[in-house]
Amino acid sequence: MQEEFELYESIFGVKNYLSHYTNFTNLCSIISTMTLKVCSFARANDIGEIESNVSCILNSQKEKDVERYIKEYCGYISFSSNKRCHTKFTNPKFGFLIPSMWGIYADKSHGACIVIDEDALKKENKEALDCAKWNKFIDVSYSKFQNLKLASSMDDPETIVQSLYQHILGTKHKSWSQEQERRLIGVDLPSTLSLKNGVIKGVVIGKLLSLQEKQYLLSILNDPNLACYNQLDRSIFVRQEIIGGNIYTTGFGKYFY
Repeated sequence: MQEEFELYESIFGVKNYLSHYTNFTNLCSIISTMTLKVCSFARANDIGEIESNVSCILNSQKEKDVERYIKEYCGYISFSSNKRCHTKFTNPKFGFLIPSMWGIYADKSHGACIVIDEDALKKENKEALDCAKWNKFIDVSYSKFQNLKLASSMDDPETIVQSLYQHILGTKHKSWSQEQERRLIGVDLPSTLSLKNGVIKGVVIGKLLSLQEKQYLLSILNDPNLACYNQLDRSIFVRQEIIGGNIYTTGFGKYFY
């Protein structure tokens, strides 16, 4: 148990770590290339998010122009932040609930949650991010959407988005608050960010992955022709499961065979 506790703490016990959920197919692609794709807001999991946010701040005549600008030029990567959670019925340790929620339940326990060092991600991609028109890491705000009408319909879409980015690109309905989401947002972002040089600190893999899927993942890690070779160690891959109401973490080698 002591070994498992230390493994758990080394992956989930750091404040600036971020968790990024993905399915198994995308995990294999991310690991193989050691890159993470920047997403379009047109594919956000809350399909009404941008429309709701824009309609709150603008009169209807300008809404479509701003929405079109966001979908064409703005990008983001979504993470769950590794911060303390004092919500009732959750453990207050850093990141205790978030990786477990994705690693155990998401995609019917066939998904994965990649734990990323935010500072290392910024350092590794500084040159690429500096070439973007602008970019920021922000914590998503959660609220009931209200009719705020903050923006002037005289402003161009770029000015509106950049001056009100928190509300437009970083606000979701309060029903999403359990995600503790943190985002990289920006305009003209690179298509991918590099995850090399210590960016990935851990990977929680779904407990129901088949033996064939686990063997395939191991073959990727051992392939000298792929970007992950000598970049990732098996020790950072873990599985979490709930036993008797407690969350237990075991290492890749302990359950692989």
